[in-house]
Amino acid sequence: MRFIRPVLLVCLLLSCGPAAAETALSLPEGVTPPPAEIEGRLKELLGQAEKYRGLAARQPVPSGVIGEQALQGKMAEALREDLPVEEMKALEVSLKAFGLIPETMELASYYPKLLTSQVAGYYDPVRRYLAIVEREGGLLGKGAGAEEQRDAEDMVLVHELVHALQDQHFDLQKFASADPMSDGATARAALVEGDATLAMTSYASGGKVEELPGVAEAMERWMSDSGRMAASMPDMPGGEELARAPAFLREGLLFGYLRGFTFSLSVKKRGGQKLLDYAFSTDPPRSSEQILHPEKWHGRRDDPVVLVWPDLSQALAGYGKSAEGELGEASVGILLREGMADDAKATAAAAGWGGDRFAVYEKEGRRVLLWLTEWDSEADARELKAAMKRLAGDWTVDTLAPRRVLVTRGRLDGEEREAVRAALSKVEAKRPENRGIDLAGFTKAGR
Repeated sequence: MRFIRPVLLVCLLLSCGPAAAETALSLPEGVTPPPAEIEGRLKELLGQAEKYRGLAARQPVPSGVIGEQALQGKMAEALREDLPVEEMKALEVSLKAFGLIPETMELASYYPKLLTSQVAGYYDPVRRYLAIVEREGGLLGKGAGAEEQRDAEDMVLVHELVHALQDQHFDLQKFASADPMSDGATARAALVEGDATLAMTSYASGGKVEELPGVAEAMERWMSDSGRMAASMPDMPGGEELARAPAFLREGLLFGYLRGFTFSLSVKKRGGQKLLDYAFSTDPPRSSEQILHPEKWHGRRDDPVVLVWPDLSQALAGYGKSAEGELGEASVGILLREGMADDAKATAAAAGWGGDRFAVYEKEGRRVLLWLTEWDSEADARELKAAMKRLAGDWTVDTLAPRRVLVTRGRLDGEEREAVRAALSKVEAKRPENRGIDLAGFTKAGR
């Protein structure tokens, strides 16, 4: 979600300023002031968040606690604000068209429940308050001791206080994209979550991760495998719900924390605090591809190709367009891994993504997905085409140009198919300037 950035309970597995946090002001209904024991730690933890994130608090951060029942209401409320009814319907039909969620799933009902099972705390940049979740058995479950529970709470609070600092310096509402099906929005959310996860991890480690010998490399290897991460938490609160969730929703929830962490770590290693702030203030990552491959943001720049969807009302007479959006490399990888036996080959086939755009059309109970993809090279396009042909279902794959592949799912008659091919063949691929970052301005001396 763009507006409430939850800390997943899975993040707690990592545990092996001048302005004090304030609890009495601006707490909405359902959120209560924290117990004195937590309240007494907030000022110290705000100082830790400032230290490891490198940003000073500009104003107090109202903080409180929320129970699980009230939390589900907050999650549903946030989703309604973030995704109004029509946008939620469009997202649901898009995911069903790609086969990423079951046809029987009602996303508006299911997703708040999934979030409720996963959230340990959150910062709300609309109302500008922080909340930590009170769960039976604590954040780590009944098997954890009091010290472990306290450490977990402290990590959550540091993570969320970092979001408050981000908001005070960079305005998270403005930073977020308004398009719920934008790959650029995925990239920005990953930066927000990854930055906070990096600071939280440094706090837990007792030193800046990017400066600890060998730790950065080990963390990058561990954080890059969402499947291993999810499998390692079966007894954690929410572990069962996460394991049962459709892969797209599960990996989507983990992406910002894990891949956002590795992106933020790479940025700090290359240009320190100054470059990380630059990513927020001036030049954020523009695609999930850049999150997955940070060198495509701060190294040899590779911004996405823009494809503008054409009017297909004449080609598809009688159809109504139900949704439009883009996948990006991260979601393409999930799609292919779900349908291929070889995860490595699926991930490799998603790499080389240049840009994409899709639309879903419906007519008299029939649904057609049209997905236009642009690739970095002819070899990348052929690799995607070969991978798609290995997926089960009624997929049709056509090469429209050496680096352009059209994927269709659903039944079109011959005349409709030819009209669609002709129209999408003519879509202009707006190639970016790919202006690189002058890293000389982000040297150690300037950090």
